[in-house]
Amino acid sequence: MNALIRSIERLTGSVGIIASVVIVPLVLATCYEVFARYVMQAPTVWAYEIGYILTGSHFLLGMAFTLQAGEHIRIDIFSGKFSARTRAVIDLVGYTIILPLMLWLTYALFQHLATGYLRSERSGQSAMNLPVWPFRIVFLVAFTLLALQILAEVIKNVRRFNAAVK
Repeated sequence: MNALIRSIERLTGSVGIIASVVIVPLVLATCYEVFARYVMQAPTVWAYEIGYILTGSHFLLGMAFTLQAGEHIRIDIFSGKFSARTRAVIDLVGYTIILPLMLWLTYALFQHLATGYLRSERSGQSAMNLPVWPFRIVFLVAFTLLALQILAEVIKNVRRFNAAVK
């Protein structure tokens, strides 16, 4: 189990680093758009679409990394008063409920990706009109990784619970 958890968390960390690097082209594209629009009076046709795709990718790819780091929002005013065992039980129940939903969502996202690819769907968000399937790959990867990280959290919480009982 330790090897499984290490592998999942290594993958989560790697994708988290990639997600953080996505900010660089987002900032560059936004700065260029502001310069082109207001200084050169020639707005781009691509900056809006690239901006929302990179922002969404950053957010989605960072979900599992944020979970691994324990940085998702909690109501600490309550959970801080609970014992380690009670916190482990609460987390375990929550993750156990969410995990099947993540697996179902991952399957549905794969079908959504395949449909978009087979139909050659395009975004329709700007004159650039990008194909949607590359962004749907990001959705699929992000939610698959989140499901894997939730699995790792379930295993870790079972261990915490068992350690707190002893």
